[in-house]
Amino acid sequence: MKFIINKDYKTIRDYLSKFLLLSKKNLHVLNMAKDGIKLNGENVTLYKQIHSKDLLNIDIELAKSNYIKNNSKNIKIEYEDEYILIASKPFGMKTHPNQTTLENDSLVNYLIGDRPYLEAIHRLDIDTCGLVVFSKSSLVKSKLDYMLEKRKIKRIYYALVKNYMQEQTIITNIGRDSINKNKMAVTSKGKKAITNILKCEKFKDKYKLTLSLETGRTHQIRVHLAYLNNPILGDRLYSKDYGMYENMYLGAIRIEFIHPITLEKILVTSSLDNLFNQQKKQ
Repeated sequence: MKFIINKDYKTIRDYLSKFLLLSKKNLHVLNMAKDGIKLNGENVTLYKQIHSKDLLNIDIELAKSNYIKNNSKNIKIEYEDEYILIASKPFGMKTHPNQTTLENDSLVNYLIGDRPYLEAIHRLDIDTCGLVVFSKSSLVKSKLDYMLEKRKIKRIYYALVKNYMQEQTIITNIGRDSINKNKMAVTSKGKKAITNILKCEKFKDKYKLTLSLETGRTHQIRVHLAYLNNPILGDRLYSKDYGMYENMYLGAIRIEFIHPITLEKILVTSSLDNLFNQQKKQ
C-alpha cells in the first residue's frame, strides 16, 4: 500500500503514529518486520526520516479479514480506491455477520472477494438500506474509526413518514427498552442522542424527511421519530402498521468526508427512488 507523504515528519514511525494514528502495538508489529517497508523504492526501518512528497510503500497487513466469500449476489459499489470502498447495502441484509457465527449472507460476505482485508467503519440496521464505508487496509482503519468518532464523516438519510414535521434538532437520551430487549427507547438512563431534521417535503400522500446524525446510537433515527409519534413507514419494531409496507423506508443516501490518506474531498450519493416509489405491498 502506497502513501504519498503530505509534509515533513521526523521519522516514518512518527508519520504512522500521528497521521495514520496507528497504536503502539501495531507500530511494534511493523518495526519487527524484516522487510515490507520501502521509502522511495529503498528498504528502510521505521526510524528513517521522511519528507513531504516522499513515496512510502508498506506491503504488510496488520490483520486479515476472515469472512466467508459469497459471490451469489452483485452489490453496487459506489466508490472504491486503494484504501476505501463505499457500497450500497440492500434492504434486509446485515452489514456483517455476527461475531459468534460463520454466516455468509451479509454485505461484507458479498464484497470481500479476493480482498485480504475489508472491515466496515459503521453499520446499518438490517432493515435500513444505503451507503456503508469500508476500510480496505488495517493500516487505514484506525484513522477512519477516529474520523467517525469525531463526526468527520457526514451521513445524510432519507425517511418516509405519515405526517409533516418541522425542521428541528431532536436531543434525548436513548437506551435499551425495559420491556423489549430488541428495542431501544428514550430513557433518562441512556446515552445522549442528537438527530437533525433538515428538510420535510411532500412525497405523494406521505412526507420525506432529510436527516443527519450527530451521534450514532442504535436505532437512533427510528427511536426519535417514533418518540415524536411519527414512526418510519414499514418499521417492524417501532411502527404499528408496518405490515402494510414491503420495506422500512429509511436509507443512507449521502456520505461526505475528507479522504484519510489523499486529503481530497469525497462525496458519494445513492438514489433510493426505486425504494420510495414502491410503498404499499403488492
